[in-house]
Amino acid sequence: MEQKIRLLLGAIAILALTLGGCDDDDPEIVTEQGERRVFFSAQNVEVGRESSRPFEVDLVYQGPATNETIEVSYTISFPNENGAVEGEDFILPKSNSFIIEKGKDVTRVVLLQRLLDNQDAQQNRTLTFELQAQEGIVIGNSSNEGGLITVTIDPAIDPADPEDFIGDKKFSFVSEGITYKIPYFSNSEDIIDTNDTNITTAVIAVHGSGLNANGQFESISVAAQMEATNLDTLLLVAPQFISEDELNEFSLDAEHLYWTSSWRIGSTSRDEDDYPREGRFSSFEVMDSLITRLSEYPNMKKIVLTGHSAGGQFTSRYVMSSPIVEALATKNITMNFVVNNPGTYTYMDDRRKVLGTENTFEVPASFIIEDCPDYNEYGFGLEDLFSYLEDVGGADVIRERLGQREVTYLIGQNDNDPTPEETSINEQCEAILQGRDRFERATNYFDHLIDFYGPSILERQELFVVPGVGHSRSGMYQSEIGRRSIFRN
Repeated sequence: MEQKIRLLLGAIAILALTLGGCDDDDPEIVTEQGERRVFFSAQNVEVGRESSRPFEVDLVYQGPATNETIEVSYTISFPNENGAVEGEDFILPKSNSFIIEKGKDVTRVVLLQRLLDNQDAQQNRTLTFELQAQEGIVIGNSSNEGGLITVTIDPAIDPADPEDFIGDKKFSFVSEGITYKIPYFSNSEDIIDTNDTNITTAVIAVHGSGLNANGQFESISVAAQMEATNLDTLLLVAPQFISEDELNEFSLDAEHLYWTSSWRIGSTSRDEDDYPREGRFSSFEVMDSLITRLSEYPNMKKIVLTGHSAGGQFTSRYVMSSPIVEALATKNITMNFVVNNPGTYTYMDDRRKVLGTENTFEVPASFIIEDCPDYNEYGFGLEDLFSYLEDVGGADVIRERLGQREVTYLIGQNDNDPTPEETSINEQCEAILQGRDRFERATNYFDHLIDFYGPSILERQELFVVPGVGHSRSGMYQSEIGRRSIFRN
């Protein structure tokens, strides 16, 4: 009997040792019948830009239950055409892997930390996430699908829908008995009604080359909401400088003014055979009229003009040209200017930064001028000025005005891609002489201002780099630096 007991105890001990060896730290032996699979629940998803919340999808786990989390890495790829651009269309999470929570068959994972309202994206843009194989994990379901997911980011607006694209309100003025107008978006029912005694501040936001004034208005509106102060005293206006294409596509009436792309540097509106107009007006002249109208609000104290990309070009040239600042001063209204990510600048003289130097400016070498003889014409310099610019005083007055104006220049830290097909950057020789990309052009131009005016310009003008932002109006306006510059200065 005693021997049988010893044998029984020995068997129990051996069984205990065997069971004790199966603790949680040992790798799970996966058989073909018990293999572990990870895959996306969908292969294609579509997302709009209107949400500022992270974009999530379902990641599925199939296999034996586990008592630990599973980490699966992923890579991102872009199609050759219509690829989404990081910093312009989206912001990624900091991690490049997904965590599948232990004990769960389905886990919500973040694909995009944030979607950006890119004004130049007037068609779908895509990117693809692909799960990476790892030991002990099979990627894809039993049909070998779900290993990758393609995300399609919708345009910010529908350019074919006039209710989306064309300003739902119209700013009009009369010249020689004829009414002219441009569309605009606003948080006011009608800016012509200037009886609102609550309004003390107006912010005018100018669109980019895509003419997306609606997107501009939405972006600046979100920035204002983020500030969350005195919204009942704030007037937001996003004017729209349309082209002949919009007249035709949306059947707009003959009172609408229209321009070529040079509205951004103050050119006059068009008068073509298909769309004749009795009068032609500089885009700067129209802005003068708009600001004058806003100054009629009885308690208006400050007007801010800002713009992104081509709108930044407009703002940077309007600030040096218009006499509106002095006109507002007679009404005790201050005027500030915030320039965001323009592609080119107007230099005050014919010198450009010498390549490889920190702050040396010289007239380009003769062989460069031979290849690029118009490098200092207006838009890039102060030669061959438009009629509006001559009428307000010409080059000497422009130089004097710019030196006295309050201007904040903002450039996105990641707006440094010189590829025109990716960023629509100007690659003319006149532009390249200002720098390779928008970031370099911004810093070179601000160095030029210091070189031309001396250190005293820093008392009135500043340049700030916006961290982590590329060529994105939402990223610029809604950044801490952007909101401070527009709403608090």
